[in-house]
Amino acid sequence: MQLELDLLSRPNRRAPRVVASSVLRKHRLRNDVLRRVDYVRRFFPELDGETITVGLTRAASGMAVIGGSRIWLNPSKLSYHTIAHELIHLLQLRDLGIPSGEKACDVFSLARHWTLNDDRPSYVRVPLALVGGGNTVPETVARVLFEVANEALARRASGQRHYIAFFEKEMETKRAEKTIALRAGSY
Repeated sequence: MQLELDLLSRPNRRAPRVVASSVLRKHRLRNDVLRRVDYVRRFFPELDGETITVGLTRAASGMAVIGGSRIWLNPSKLSYHTIAHELIHLLQLRDLGIPSGEKACDVFSLARHWTLNDDRPSYVRVPLALVGGGNTVPETVARVLFEVANEALARRASGQRHYIAFFEKEMETKRAEKTIALRAGSY
């Protein structure tokens, strides 16, 4: 009896974790969008057992219902960072210690995993000099974003209130270091 109850209470591993809205199901990039969302979703264990519905938007790079289970993405502006940012919105208001606000959402999403930092964030300041053309983030910078975001969140956890300002100042310092290295010919 206990084994049977245990098996019934476990989430079905074969159940869809990410599903397309009716509009996305008809879109030519449906499979690419769902594959990308599923990859990012792996870094969000808080969403285990939930099905996320993915729709389309043209109004922005992405949108989400804060604390809900629906996100909307723009396939022409799709990045791992945008998906992670929208999934963070789903975690806000769930009593997980993630504050509201777009800048907070950026910092929390940048701290998930460096491979998700493929595009320049929209809300926190990251110097243009650190990113490639078209806002693409090189791997070295993606790792720095991850490192600095985690340091900012560690500071927040220790009671420091200005963790976003710390993040932005650190990124400006990294830009300055890169400029000096370029001038010295060692970058």
